[in-house]
Amino acid sequence: MLNKTSKTLQLGQSLALLASLLIAGQIGFTLYQGSPFCLNGGCKVVEQLTRVSPLVFNLAGLVFFQAIFWGLRSSRNEMRRVPQFVKTLLLAGLAVEAVLISFQYLVAHAFCAYCLGIFAFIVVLNLLIGFKQAASGLLLFTVVALAFASLELNQGKSGDQAFKAGVFASRPGSARMAENFLFYASTCAHCEKVIASLKNNDRPTVHFNPIDQVKDLDLPKITRNASYAPASNKALLNALGIDQIPVLITRTPEGLTIRQGEAAILAHLGKSDGTATGGPSGYSAAPAAPAVIPGLESKDGCSVSTDCTDAPGGTSR
Repeated sequence: MLNKTSKTLQLGQSLALLASLLIAGQIGFTLYQGSPFCLNGGCKVVEQLTRVSPLVFNLAGLVFFQAIFWGLRSSRNEMRRVPQFVKTLLLAGLAVEAVLISFQYLVAHAFCAYCLGIFAFIVVLNLLIGFKQAASGLLLFTVVALAFASLELNQGKSGDQAFKAGVFASRPGSARMAENFLFYASTCAHCEKVIASLKNNDRPTVHFNPIDQVKDLDLPKITRNASYAPASNKALLNALGIDQIPVLITRTPEGLTIRQGEAAILAHLGKSDGTATGGPSGYSAAPAAPAVIPGLESKDGCSVSTDCTDAPGGTSR
């Protein structure tokens, strides 16, 4: 009959093997489809904000879990025979995960479900090695996460990538002095009116950033992106403290101007050049809709957290 230690180490081997198979499947899927399999929109957000290819991460993960598997197998199910490199690798894995989890929380503002799954495997494997290993891992994870959080990160490039990660489609305009990013939902009637107004107005350059999944956009001369992450659009609005759509963020060499509400956006897009006016450089807020009581929809916009289901006809879906 197997003792407790044997069962624990056998479970560790099974988990390491299962993680290896999961990563191998992800590698195969990526090579076949050209992009990783994402369980949620956060995966795409994180992918857009990192320079290292997902294949590199997954190959490193495959080597990591294979080393853990064969290391545990060599112990013959005796805890005292577990190689020291296995314990060291598991602690190193927690340190790496501390950086990745902190990055997702502090920079990307979105979590990758697949990454969290891998993190769970590493946590459980550390727990199976024993209390001392688990305590050391918790201390290491906390120290690395706090060190990462203490850094003054320059998120300028990350912010730019966050814009691009959420772009479903783009339409270049005849006046290219400014870029306009329209944040909208397919179920928002006010958003639909703004999009409909662009059918007969090809002057402004507009990128379309939906906060929900859409399949089409009824506008001429648009270029669709192969993949986009609506979760990044919600995260960006949340970071800016904006809880209503439509929102138009206009970017010029002088900075960003934010307009909120159907009326303010239609007035801006109806101008001849489509550029921002007035205000100092940097972030500025243009006149928008009147103040709204939280939880209630205004007559000029829809809540980010709820749907406006009275969309007229539908120019996006």
